[in-house]
Amino acid sequence: MSPVRSAELRVGLPTADSYVAGHDVTTVAAATLSVREAAELLGRDRTRVYALLRSGDLVTVPGTDGDEQSLRIDRSSVERWAVAGGSRGGPLTPRNAWAIIGLASGDDALAQHCLGLLERREEVSRARARLATQGLFDLAPRLRRRASLTVVHLPPVLVSRLERDEHLVRTGVSAAGPYSWPALRRGQPWALDAYLRPEALQVLVDEVAAVADASSETDQMPVLLRTVEGDWPFPSHYQLAPEPLAALDLLDSTDPAARRLGREVLRLLAGTMPTVVARRTARARATAGPLVGRLLRAARGRGPRPVVEGAPRTETRAAAANIVGVLWATARQGATVKELRGATGMTRERLEAAYALLLEEPPLGLAIQRQGDEFFLVSAPEVGAAIERHLGNPRPVPLSRAALEVLAIVAYKQPIARSGIERIRGTSSDSALETLLMRELVALNEARLFGTTRAFLEFASLRDLADLPTLQDLETEDAAQDGAAAD
Repeated sequence: MSPVRSAELRVGLPTADSYVAGHDVTTVAAATLSVREAAELLGRDRTRVYALLRSGDLVTVPGTDGDEQSLRIDRSSVERWAVAGGSRGGPLTPRNAWAIIGLASGDDALAQHCLGLLERREEVSRARARLATQGLFDLAPRLRRRASLTVVHLPPVLVSRLERDEHLVRTGVSAAGPYSWPALRRGQPWALDAYLRPEALQVLVDEVAAVADASSETDQMPVLLRTVEGDWPFPSHYQLAPEPLAALDLLDSTDPAARRLGREVLRLLAGTMPTVVARRTARARATAGPLVGRLLRAARGRGPRPVVEGAPRTETRAAAANIVGVLWATARQGATVKELRGATGMTRERLEAAYALLLEEPPLGLAIQRQGDEFFLVSAPEVGAAIERHLGNPRPVPLSRAALEVLAIVAYKQPIARSGIERIRGTSSDSALETLLMRELVALNEARLFGTTRAFLEFASLRDLADLPTLQDLETEDAAQDGAAAD
């Protein structure tokens, strides 16, 4: 983020009273500490304190010099680190933190999305075990790296515009109304508390700089924004944080009543958190139930289960079955050609033959989707409506004509630069590209060139980019339609 004058943007860290409550941490009266006092409080030497300052875990008070005599450290950051760095373990990485939050949210869509951010399967089991043994309230100090907190003082016109922004996810004090938290309906410390992407914060900073001279400082309203670095943890069209996450974010508030309410809500929700790390198999549930005899009799009356015989190295159908099984086990993460070959032992030619067979005879209700050398097991387009109704997802907003034009250009010309898109269209495409990036239909590669994503394949009901009709076919079809209209 580019430097901004202090009069335009004020960044602050809320106090850590919520993390300190209930733990044996020495409290100091002053709001700031010297390096020596911080070292004594943490039980570390001064070298470690300076290392924490360089890493950003401890925060210096603005306006102090770099020498030890005048350097002052924010007390709340020291208290947070004292709790998070104690015997309970250090802070978790953002991906692991969001995985735990997704599991504790009770929202299947959010849980699946957050678990999909993890790179290894064993991390999923580790996240379930942590949540089952400790609970969200005890894990709260270790989840503090999930987002960066920024306090922005905005004029009312920008606050009103932010409240109507569908890309923000309201949380903390902004979720008091939807979750009927009466203690926070009045006297909220922030006019708005929400998650947003870093690029959206940069746009907001530019707008603040543009209107800074036109608005007086007394008219400005404090807004707490939580920027998430890396992968966005919320599903599309997500506008309200689940109750456990909103209560967890209350612990960052400067209002003691808000922190107290956050602790109470988390303690009440602790009883409903999942305690089973792994489910029993269907056979184990059947044999433990009272109707085991009836179930076994019914099982004997069924026909034999169809199986695919042969080794995947020699039989195409067996290779296809193994591909489906591996992709099902990897869920949203999918698998690359190298991973599939390593798991099944098949050659590249056998894998391509199996993929061709799955395109001709896909599993019922499912489809194999391909993005380059990556394969994914997804729901078939014909069952998409039933899945959306089951999940309760809102109907997506249709794309504008300009966005569809840009999407078509990227699909056929990828990878392509922004200037190339605008040269083809003959007009600026900033707004359309921003919409496509927010909908994750296109993405930038390492060379800052635009290309389509997996979401584009789902949007266009394609199995891979090879299913795109050629430009020659499209021209022939348009000419035929024009001829039919003339007749």
